[in-house]
Amino acid sequence: MSDLTLFLAEQYEAELTAFRTSLDEVPEEAFGTATLSHAPAWHALHIADWLRLVVLNDRTPNYHHLGWETVEGIKNLGLQPAPMNENAGKAAVMARLEEIGAQAVTYLHGMSADDLNGMTFSPSAPTGERPRLLALGMHLRHVGYHRGQVQLAKKVLT
Repeated sequence: MSDLTLFLAEQYEAELTAFRTSLDEVPEEAFGTATLSHAPAWHALHIADWLRLVVLNDRTPNYHHLGWETVEGIKNLGLQPAPMNENAGKAAVMARLEEIGAQAVTYLHGMSADDLNGMTFSPSAPTGERPRLLALGMHLRHVGYHRGQVQLAKKVLT
């Protein structure tokens, strides 16, 4: 394990912990209800899906919470039923996020320099892919963005 992979794994673990803490503070009865844009449950499943795609490089065709489902490159990733939806209940959604997050952190710990220097699928990139290390950094900020969305929605609830 390099210093860089250790750093990435630690940063993902810290951000995912902060994200889960923010979600934990949402009352059960509000977890599946959209306030400003999406429900907290959607944010959790959204990040779990993006962890699968960006970090784990999982191409299982059951993505439904990426927010890019109408983009050509994503359409083929959402052919099967979603593993879980926003109505599954807070405990189930949080367990899914925890499971995928733990897999992602473990995967990051085991990445090699070659893994970090490769390319990865990215629907927002003009070519449909981007450098893996750049994608990981962008995704880490993406988790923080959605944590902020949850925090803002909690203010609306109170």
